[in-house]
Amino acid sequence: MPAWERWFDGKCFTTDWTSLHFDSWSAILGPLQGCEMDILEIGSWEGRSAIFFLEFFKSSRLTCVDTFLGSSEHCGAEFDLASIENRFDENTAGYGSRVEKIKTRSVLALDRLAQEGHCFDLIYIDGSHRREDVMADSALAWKILKQDGLIIWDDFLWGGGQVPDAERPQRAIEAFLGGVSGEIKILQLDCQAIGQKCSSSDLLCAPNVPRWVFPRTPGNLARFLLKRPIDILQSEKFRQNAKQTAP
Repeated sequence: MPAWERWFDGKCFTTDWTSLHFDSWSAILGPLQGCEMDILEIGSWEGRSAIFFLEFFKSSRLTCVDTFLGSSEHCGAEFDLASIENRFDENTAGYGSRVEKIKTRSVLALDRLAQEGHCFDLIYIDGSHRREDVMADSALAWKILKQDGLIIWDDFLWGGGQVPDAERPQRAIEAFLGGVSGEIKILQLDCQAIGQKCSSSDLLCAPNVPRWVFPRTPGNLARFLLKRPIDILQSEKFRQNAKQTAP
């Protein structure tokens, strides 16, 4: 039995969208397991992924950003939105000061963290599925990701063929990866996208790939998102790159 199966004993959850990733996370994050990690999570829901990171990295500190109001796809009767935050609090209470909860929209939280000078070794983006929101989260998170830090996007293929591009993450993630293609090593690209922030000297940069300079304020970011085309690069190209660069 994997060690992580015991980490959730005595916890209260109504959903599980996360544990299917634990094997691949363990493989990719394994070399860092003994390290002291500063981790940022955008979208925490009931705390399942938070518990994984806190247990996997015993010396970690975790910052969790969530409104705890859910999104449009959580409006069904099966989701008890009124109790989501309480379950998160109860599930993570035993970790004490290792967990910081920021209850607000991600753009506001990320901007504040950047202004306060915070930087993170690992960032997990699992908030809004909307294309513009994912692009905003990605751009602002990238600014506070440390060199050689890891970034994980959930739901890369979510809604494919059923949900309009504007309502799902894939095109935003593809566009962002294109924008930082000379600075990121892609480690995985299937249901999740996982990359490592690297200096350009560490990579064989693809020629003629667009390079973007991301805005520093929320106002400029909104104007940036309205003007930039999203579907510049196709996922198959990234999958090929992932196969070439994966360890």
